[in-house]
Amino acid sequence: MSLDDLVGRSEWAAVNARGRPFVVYKFAATLDGRIAAADGTSQWITGAASRAEVHLLRAGCDATVVGSGTQRADDPNLAVRGNDDPRLDLSAVVAKGQPYRVVVDTNARTPFGARVLDDSAPTIVAVAPDARADHLAGAEVVRIPRAAPGLSVPALLEALYARGIRGVFLEGGPTLAGSFIAARLVDRVINYVAPALLGSGKSGLLDAGIGTMADILRLELLDVARSGPDLRLVARPA
Repeated sequence: MSLDDLVGRSEWAAVNARGRPFVVYKFAATLDGRIAAADGTSQWITGAASRAEVHLLRAGCDATVVGSGTQRADDPNLAVRGNDDPRLDLSAVVAKGQPYRVVVDTNARTPFGARVLDDSAPTIVAVAPDARADHLAGAEVVRIPRAAPGLSVPALLEALYARGIRGVFLEGGPTLAGSFIAARLVDRVINYVAPALLGSGKSGLLDAGIGTMADILRLELLDVARSGPDLRLVARPA
């Protein structure tokens, strides 16, 4: 399973023709919609098969994007052949070159020594114009205008597109994903659902600018499949 199996290239090209990257939003959650427990722990909600698939999906995009909250909570490496879980079988992953790792970090809180700043893949850290980012050595710092609740999503995508990035793999967290949804700048949603319950903890999606049922974002369900013990749902805005 690769991204080409889930996204038609003509649809991808149509989005690129508008001058922005195609955006794939992926998240993994329990049956009750939680992406982390009440104490903040989140590894691992889904099984090894789903986590291996995520590396294949990353390899199909030019950049993997996370928010600063996810970076600080999980300290992910984000490289396609990263060390997220040494139990994964990544023999099927064939990457021409590592995708960019992009951290959307309004106030430049990514700490010195974060795994995303190593040399296993190129890294972009998007910060506000007034953020102090001297400690982000090894990363390309991109200044993006502020917009509630963080940075301007359209301006971010414009900056990534200008750097040759034509496909973005958005891995959250829920605040950043909410900003993309509010801006109506998500083209595909891939949701891995684990057969498990938490009852409390972090929701998969926070404020997405939808305050009433009249504004609900309806999705067209394109594919439903098993991924090991998990369920994989693929949808796009209707």
